[in-house]
This record gives sequence, structure tokens and C-alpha cells, in this order.
Amino acid sequence: MVSVPRVLLIVCDASERATLQQILACHAELRWACNTQEMARQLAEDRYDAVFCARTLCAGSWNEVVAEVRQIYPLLPVIVLSQTADEKEWVEVLAAGAFDLLALPCYERTLLSVMEHAVASGEARAWHDIASLQTA
Repeated sequence: MVSVPRVLLIVCDASERATLQQILACHAELRWACNTQEMARQLAEDRYDAVFCARTLCAGSWNEVVAEVRQIYPLLPVIVLSQTADEKEWVEVLAAGAFDLLALPCYERTLLSVMEHAVASGEARAWHDIASLQTA
């Protein structure tokens, strides 16, 4: 059974939030947070398939988001969104444990493709972990 992905968006900028909502609302169930405290509450209350996090937040940083998600939900992919993405930034984001870095603005297809790959990757890792436990 295929289900609609549940995505947590950690974005403070109203314009970025509106753009993401316009693109993703037809393809995913969306929830919002603006800082790490709201994120922690949302993650504790529900299950998510992916997290999109703006590089710039009102409080906290993308590094804190990635570190907290990796620690508590290691299979949950985090995609960092940046207005100034370059190769150095991309390497930094991946080294921190994020799934990917997307430069904004981006094409709708690019955003959807990264979301789809993140969700599929998270599901595949979860299946792999379940299979490993069953054979142990």
C-alpha cells in the first residue's frame, strides 16, 4: 500500500514556506516548525518520512537540526535548503549527516525528486534494519 509521505518543514521565512507549501502540498502531508523545540515536539508527536530544513532559522541552526534528528531518528532523512548553496556547502551538509542540500529557488521537479529519493532511502534503510534483526 502506497501512502502519502509525511514531511516536516523547518522553515521560518514566510516566502520560502509558501513556495514549499505550493509545491509539496499536493504530494505530501506537511507539518511546520520554526525552531528545534517545535521540531522536537512535532517529531515526538508523529511519524515523518523526511525533514526539510532551511539553512537559516530564527532560532537554532541547520547543524543542530541535523544532529538532533540523527541522534533520535537516525533513519529519518534531512534535506537542507539554502539560497547560497555551493560545492563547499554541499560537502559540509553531507558531512554533518544530512541527506542532501538543495539550492533555492529550484525547479518543482527537483524538489519532488529529492523528496521521493529521501523517502525511499529512509524506507529501504528501515527494511534493511528489520531484515538484519530477523536474521540475527
